[in-house]
Amino acid sequence: MGRLIRWAAAGAGALFIGLVGAPPASGFDGFGDATADSTYDVEIRFMVELQGASPDRLELLLRTPGTAGSFVTPVEPDDGSATYVWDTATDHVTPNTLVTYRWRAINGDEVVLGPEETVRYEDDRDGLDWRQAQLGEATVHWYGDAEAQARRFGELTAVGVEQAEDLLGTQLAGPVDVFVYDSREDFFGALGPGAREWTGAAAYSELRTIFMWLGGGSAAYLEVAMVHEVTHIVFFDATDNAFHDPARWLNEGIATWSESGDAGDQRGIVEFEASGAGLFSFEAISQQFPIGERGGQLSYAQGTTMVDLIIDRYGREAMAAIAAAYRDGASDEEALEAGTGMPAAELYAAFYAGFGVDAPEPIQPAPIAASNVDRPTAGPIDEGGVDVDPPTPPDSSPEEPPIDGADEVPAPLLLSLALAGVVAVAGAVWVARRARERSR
Repeated sequence: MGRLIRWAAAGAGALFIGLVGAPPASGFDGFGDATADSTYDVEIRFMVELQGASPDRLELLLRTPGTAGSFVTPVEPDDGSATYVWDTATDHVTPNTLVTYRWRAINGDEVVLGPEETVRYEDDRDGLDWRQAQLGEATVHWYGDAEAQARRFGELTAVGVEQAEDLLGTQLAGPVDVFVYDSREDFFGALGPGAREWTGAAAYSELRTIFMWLGGGSAAYLEVAMVHEVTHIVFFDATDNAFHDPARWLNEGIATWSESGDAGDQRGIVEFEASGAGLFSFEAISQQFPIGERGGQLSYAQGTTMVDLIIDRYGREAMAAIAAAYRDGASDEEALEAGTGMPAAELYAAFYAGFGVDAPEPIQPAPIAASNVDRPTAGPIDEGGVDVDPPTPPDSSPEEPPIDGADEVPAPLLLSLALAGVVAVAGAVWVARRARERSR
């Protein structure tokens, strides 16, 4: 017995020494190199090296221009590194988007943030051998034989920016990129699946990027479109705020008005519709324009004609005051009143009165008609109810209820049995030991 005790003590001591003297396991010790690259219409791939052991949780934070916060996704480490793939084949990302990213590790109560990095998602499809030139605030990009047209667009960008800055009383906040596409397939491949089929030019103000398609119209049309699109970017800078986008009709109205400096043919569209199917309320075209041809044309026309009315009655400085109010977080109604001194409802009423019509009234939904579906006739009701105590079948007998406590063993009895077992084992050991001593 003494030897057994000594062996147990020695083993326990060795275990204690091993636990105390062993070096601590290495934990997560920060981030190494972080890199990212992209292939257009395929993926954006983010990679990072991990120093030490993997953290309890690893995350990637992604942010793009125009978004209020970061997209956070968990990432599974793999042998000292981690990779996350953004599938842009199914989740379209507009070319020239600057993606800001950083890695975050959570290890117990400790949070470790890697540095912010950026990757620009470029349109690197086969056959697009991009070249570029900087003209003032614009960098124009083209491929193939489109250099002359691209440089002309760069010149027109400067013209449009100067006009819009003068009208809105502000300055362009940063440079603009203009990408010129030669083919329809290339152009719509850049805009993505949400583009309307009639689009020939598009501005993405939050990206400070304009896309032009050389086949989108005549040379004269494209020059006008260039001024229109760059005005959107100046308007974005002039009204940028943390609360909401300005009214869509105002944004498009200013851009269209800037093409020629007046309402032009847009007034004729409003006059025609006022005498026919009627006009839209401005509240109805504050967020989105209708998809159909008539609805889209009338929305642009009403916005342009309203802008012309404001400038004619209250001066160009009214537009600058409206833009400044938006920058301070004003609502659409508050911004219009800040620029004109007139409540928005009265301004709208004056607009409609100028075309001899009343302001549109909201359309009430029609009542839901009664159903004309033939319903099946309900069957007879069993008034007898359900027999809660059905008779016992002839060939079976009810089971006897179990006796209360029949399967339970009292705790004192279990304890007694356990003690008896211990005593029996100890006695057997003692008897065996005595027998060995006598045999010596």
